[in-house]
Amino acid sequence: MAIRVLLADDHEILLESLATSINTSDTIEVVATAINGEDVIRKLEVHEVDVLVCDMQMPVMDGISTVLQVRQLYPNIKILMLTMLDDVEPITKAIQAGASGYILKKSKKAELEKAILAVASGKKYFNEEIISSLMKEEKGVVNDFHPQSLTERELEILVLIAQENSSQQIADKLFISLNTVETHRKNLFRKLNIKNLAGIIRYAFQHKLIH
Repeated sequence: MAIRVLLADDHEILLESLATSINTSDTIEVVATAINGEDVIRKLEVHEVDVLVCDMQMPVMDGISTVLQVRQLYPNIKILMLTMLDDVEPITKAIQAGASGYILKKSKKAELEKAILAVASGKKYFNEEIISSLMKEEKGVVNDFHPQSLTERELEILVLIAQENSSQQIADKLFISLNTVETHRKNLFRKLNIKNLAGIIRYAFQHKLIH
């Protein structure tokens, strides 16, 4: 079955162009489009959607607010941000809000399809320019702590955190207690000098622990 996509962008010409382009794929189908965040919520009430491809800058309800709402109402939907913004701050905000990927509007159709397929399968996706921007942030802070200095269990948990698993999901997958996961999480943040999920994802990409 094709991956069902909802496209959200306030530029209607771009929206129509993207929908037409994506619908030429055999594996992806645009089931609906939306022009702002409130429109996204309305469309999700009537359409089955696997992936939301969402612009960052929209009127009425912006991309970050939309991500937060969708994550709360439809936690199984994966979200890919499609935007012109390549600064670290909006990327970090998108990650913290719950986006699974971040790709620039100037990206080619093949990369957009690749990103949609990646997030639909539960992976993260950031194109090379985005990864470069993330790497510049706090450069040298997490670099001095090599993954080899982490225990095997800590590495497992780090990767699962970077893949957006909750502490309870990690506990279930690794057959360990929730308290054990929380202890490892605190130790990881302390060892790596990381304060949030964006930092964990940045570290995981930097050391090629996730792709």
